Amino acid sequence: MKHHPNPHPDKQLNPIWRSILLLLLTCGLTPAQEIPKSAFNLVNLIPQPIPLKLSLDTNLICAGDESVGPGFLTGLMPWRPEKATLKAEVKGYQTAELKPFLKATETPLIILQESSPHVLQFNVIPNSKERSPSFYDAINLTTKDNLEIQANKNSFSLPKNKRIRLSKEKKLSYALLGKQQEDLDPSDPGNFLLVFYTREDGTQDCIVIPDNPL
Repeated sequence: MKHHPNPHPDKQLNPIWRSILLLLLTCGLTPAQEIPKSAFNLVNLIPQPIPLKLSLDTNLICAGDESVGPGFLTGLMPWRPEKATLKAEVKGYQTAELKPFLKATETPLIILQESSPHVLQFNVIPNSKERSPSFYDAINLTTKDNLEIQANKNSFSLPKNKRIRLSKEKKLSYALLGKQQEDLDPSDPGNFLLVFYTREDGTQDCIVIPDNPL
């Protein structure tokens, strides 16, 4: 299974400051310059490899010169310029656009999917409103209407497209039925979203994404 960003971060920085540092490096800024007000992760769930061009005005997030498959994750990206439209372009597909909508500190997950054959669409999964020092949520974005998993020795049936709280413990052990258990043990308490999706070969996989507002 895929797990990125790494759920075992540097012990010297808390999750929010790690996010800010990543954004500063991504934007080519120094700490003395303006910190981004909002950011997003984006995951591609188009079911076959596509040469994805992803941009905010003239700022390229993906250049479109290499194909990416389902499960491709951008990592945390600043929404900059703040008034720019997020655009996804793939040859042979109708382009998807998302107007600026983020409020300060928000870091939602944006899903790129097909709304119909060869039509791209953005869907937004906001940060969880139910906060705690540690939590693990899950969402079923696979082709299955219900997905069965185990998490910290409890059984869960995840209905499609519904966010479910799995645990408020610092650590999480989880597994898809019939697959090897995966252990998440971040060095700091943190908040994470487990995104279950369908791979090109039809099997299910998972990406673990931090859910930490700036």
